[in-house]
Amino acid sequence: MPFWRLDQAETSFERALQLHRQVHNVLDEARDIFGLGEVHLYRGNLDKAEGFVDSALHLFKQLHNIQGEADCLRRLAQLHVQQDKLEAAEKLLEHALQLCNQVPDPLGKALNISILGDVYLKRNKLDEAEQSFDRALQLRRQTQDCIGEAYNLEQLGEIWLRQNQLDQAKEMFERAIQLRRQSQSLGGEAYDLQRLGKIRLRQNRLDEAEEMFERALQLRRLTQSLEREAYSHEKLGKIRLRHNKLGEAEEMFERVLQLRRQTQDLVREGYNLEKLGEIRLRQNKLDEAKKMFERALQLGRQTQSLLG
Repeated sequence: MPFWRLDQAETSFERALQLHRQVHNVLDEARDIFGLGEVHLYRGNLDKAEGFVDSALHLFKQLHNIQGEADCLRRLAQLHVQQDKLEAAEKLLEHALQLCNQVPDPLGKALNISILGDVYLKRNKLDEAEQSFDRALQLRRQTQDCIGEAYNLEQLGEIWLRQNQLDQAKEMFERAIQLRRQSQSLGGEAYDLQRLGKIRLRQNRLDEAEEMFERALQLRRLTQSLEREAYSHEKLGKIRLRHNKLGEAEEMFERVLQLRRQTQDLVREGYNLEKLGEIRLRQNKLDEAKKMFERALQLGRQTQSLLG
């Protein structure tokens, strides 16, 4: 979501919150506070988001509003997953699932089970993750949640990828991409194309991989996702290297370098400098290669210094 829309949303929630407090409308007050938490979540301010959602949770508990309480628990669990607080996230999700069983909320139940699958996936418990995503997938279909269904198919595809079961992974991402197109989710479609490209790379089907990453790149430009655009350029650069098309590979990695600097990703910037150094070596441009490797080394040291 664009930042200017987040600013508008924040202003609207703050105004509504003042009005609802004046008339002692506690239910809508809780909803406004939850909405402010969502704004901060989109901005990446996880601590602030957690504070707002936790405040909303206390109000929903006072009102004995099971639906609102379950929504807050789920959002807190998602925040914990993002911060790798997996044990805390799992406990919150188990509580949320208990609440979802008290009210007819198949969509909320699907979301909770899906996030639980994310927890298992982060812990590399692939069997438990697969079971969770399968259960969530069934519920998504019942509620006709195309976007959620696509997400669960993608997560199942990730599980198959980790196990190097490429045909099964390919099937999942191909099914997901159809749903992404139905829902006109350009970012989701681009993601699936990138994963399908990765599968083709593993199968050494370079021409097909190249086609997938080219299509993904076009979509990433439309969605203005610099990080994901850089990823596609990077993969295309690798393919050009494998074809020994050094000039085209160089062009790709130069573009990636610009994008990595914009996103301030020092680790990937260093990696791309190394790839450019490799190209210069193949071109027998030894002085230029040396400069690239030295710059990559400096970035590596800088990254280590920042990490402490």
